[in-house]
Amino acid sequence: MIRLISCFSSNKYPCARHLSYYCYRRNSSLSAKEYNLVYDRDSGIVSKLNPDDNSSTHLQPLFRSVIGIEIHAQLKVPSKLFSTGPTKHNSSFISQANSSASLHDIAYPGTLPLLSRSSVRHAIISAAALNCAIQETSRFERKHYNYADLPFGYQVTQQRWPLARNGTLICRRYVPPPLKKSKGAKSRRNKELVIESSINNAKIVQYSPFFEVGIDRIQLEQDTGKTTAVSSDGFTRYLIDFNRAGSTLIEIVFKPQIYAAHEAASVVSTLQSLLRYLGTCDGKMEEGSLRCDLNVSVCSISCDVDYSFSGQDDDIENPFHVYLPKGIGQRVEVKNLNSLKQIIHSAEYEALRQSALVLDGYPTKRETRTFDPKNGRTIKIR
Repeated sequence: MIRLISCFSSNKYPCARHLSYYCYRRNSSLSAKEYNLVYDRDSGIVSKLNPDDNSSTHLQPLFRSVIGIEIHAQLKVPSKLFSTGPTKHNSSFISQANSSASLHDIAYPGTLPLLSRSSVRHAIISAAALNCAIQETSRFERKHYNYADLPFGYQVTQQRWPLARNGTLICRRYVPPPLKKSKGAKSRRNKELVIESSINNAKIVQYSPFFEVGIDRIQLEQDTGKTTAVSSDGFTRYLIDFNRAGSTLIEIVFKPQIYAAHEAASVVSTLQSLLRYLGTCDGKMEEGSLRCDLNVSVCSISCDVDYSFSGQDDDIENPFHVYLPKGIGQRVEVKNLNSLKQIIHSAEYEALRQSALVLDGYPTKRETRTFDPKNGRTIKIR
């Protein structure tokens, strides 16, 4: 069992979050190890802080995060993907729970699907704007899940035969908003970005204001219903609303060419602005119109140091194998992030958590987690 205790540092490192991890295993003799780890949100480097070191560089770089992103964008169309049921963008939509779900959306026997022409059109417009190659032939397939808010028992998607492939997105580098409003805050965001890195105290690292990320595929798929947990009298009940079930999503899968928390936020923010400009998605993350999943892993910076990553993600069957550094650890997926703040904090927390586990001799295994915004940490769900 590994216990993690975190504490915030001072403002000495403007681009980094300092957490002291006290990781120990419970066995016959209690052993404790302390790691002072710092994560730089701009470079994605996890360093060990040596406060007693009097040298010019008292941050020792150990690991670097590698991030892949999957974004689900709900298309701004009046009807659902395989039915004439209204969406929230239709004037006839009724927001009351289960009032806008058609018979096909709830898997009523005997109903037949009818592909929405406007959904395909909006998806193609989005793919073309992302410099993707539109495929002449794409197919729908079933992906089976056993969830209560999925009435069919499977999701209709295009994982193996997507609508589009091989795109690119040029992103403006993310600049954190100022903590306090000031007269110079607005002009600061309009200037060309020069970001200082706190990894090396003796140098100032300058980053280009733009960077490019590759897109593996864009696929059409159905959205699920919405599950809400309600607690009362010591019991928890789960209420399901099928109004959203069957709505059209495009899943945009980015290549793992993202290496820092701020870069991940840049990708989501740039895509959000692009889809809003095109009019294909309203981009309202707080309403679930744009949802993000992160795949986070860490790799050693120095090839001379062997941290004994058990179960390395070197599977040649992985389609992203060619983009991954040698010896990278197993990836951890963080599901359903609905704000830029959650994206930054979850990527940061996972990089620090996985680095501490590697140093303790227990590298993480492949798993799925969710982000708890109240406590600022990720929680394992499966």
